[in-house]
Amino acid sequence: MYKNGINMGQVKKQNRSSILRYMNSHTDVSRKEIAEATGLTAAAVTQICNDFLKEGLIKECGTVNDVSGAGRRKVMLRINYEFAYIIGVNIESYDTVIVISDLGGNVISRANLETNNEVSPEEFVGEVASRIDEMLDENPEAGKKVIGGCVAISGEVDREKGVSLRAYSIWRHEVPVCSLLEEKTGFKFIIENNIDAFAMAEIVYGTGMKSENILVLKWGPGVGCTIIIDNKLYEGRHGRSAEIGHFIVEKDGELCSCGRRGCLETKISYKAMKRKKPFKFNEFADVYMDFSEEIDLFARTLVNSMSILAPNRVVLAGRFFADKRVRDELIKCCEYYDKKYDTKRILHTPLFDKEDYIGPVATYIERELF
Repeated sequence: MYKNGINMGQVKKQNRSSILRYMNSHTDVSRKEIAEATGLTAAAVTQICNDFLKEGLIKECGTVNDVSGAGRRKVMLRINYEFAYIIGVNIESYDTVIVISDLGGNVISRANLETNNEVSPEEFVGEVASRIDEMLDENPEAGKKVIGGCVAISGEVDREKGVSLRAYSIWRHEVPVCSLLEEKTGFKFIIENNIDAFAMAEIVYGTGMKSENILVLKWGPGVGCTIIIDNKLYEGRHGRSAEIGHFIVEKDGELCSCGRRGCLETKISYKAMKRKKPFKFNEFADVYMDFSEEIDLFARTLVNSMSILAPNRVVLAGRFFADKRVRDELIKCCEYYDKKYDTKRILHTPLFDKEDYIGPVATYIERELF
C-alpha cells in the first residue's frame, strides 16, 4: 500500500519526465535501455512510451540486434522534435531576439529588434507581439503546432504571475509581460530571468546534460551567473540564484543598479568599462587588453566564488566571452590564483552559436514539457 500523501498522477508525471530527459540526452534508445537507466519497470516504460508514440511526441527509428537475446531485435526510439513549436523571446539591454523553434532548439523563423527604451514597456511588448504575428503568418504550418512561449529578460521576475519585476537597464518598474503577450497573440507565455534561462539551456542541451555541478557565467553587457546542482538550478531565498556581478569588490565604490555600492558590475560591465575607454559593444575583443585590471578583478572574484561553490565545471557565455583570446586571458588570471582552474575546468559554452535565443526555448521545454 502506498503511503498517505503520494499522488499517483504526480508519480506518472515524474516517470514521463524521467523518460523524456533520458531520451533527450541520448540518441536512439530502446525501451530496455530506458528502463535500465531510469530504474522504472519494463511495463511502466512500455506503457509510457506507447502513450508518447500515440501522441506523436516520440517516434520509432529502426531496429538493431539485441546482443542479450538470441535473434531478437530492439526497436529504437527518439524524441520527435518537430512534434511542437515554441516561441522564444530573449530581451537584452540592447537587442531582442524572437524565434519560432522546434523542441530541439532548431529555429525555423527568427526576428531581431532593437530593445527600444524610448517607448513605454507596454508599447515595446506590443512591438514584440506584432512581430510574432508576422512570423506566424509567414510560417502557417508551424503556427498550427505552436504550444506556447517563454520570455527571458534580465533582472528579477515573478514566474507565477508572469511579471518582470525589475529589468536592469531596460525598465525599472513591474511589467506584466506574459499577460500582455497572451492578450495580443493568444498563446500562453511564461517568464524567466535571462541568466537562469540560459543555464536551463545548458541543462537541456549543453554541458549540464551530464548532471554535473556547474557554474554558468555570462559576461556582456552586464555580469550574471547561475548555479546548477545535480541537473537543477539552485535557488536560494525568494527564488534568487547566485549573483557574482553583485559581489562587493570596492569599499565606498560606485552606486550599483541593485542599490548597493562597489559591486563587481560597477567595474566590469560594458557601461562601466566604456567610461574608461570608449569601444563598441561587439568589438570588446579588439580592446580587451586595455582592461587587464578589470579581467584580473573578475578572475579573483570568480576564484573566490569557486572556492565556496566548488563546481565541477565553469561554463563561460555572453558576448564578451565570444572571442577565445578573452576567455584565455580570464583563465590565465584564474590559474595565477589557483592552478586547478584551467581550461579543463573552465569551458566555453557548447551553445555559443545559439546563446541569443536558446534560453527561453529550453525553459519552456523544461517547465511545460519535461
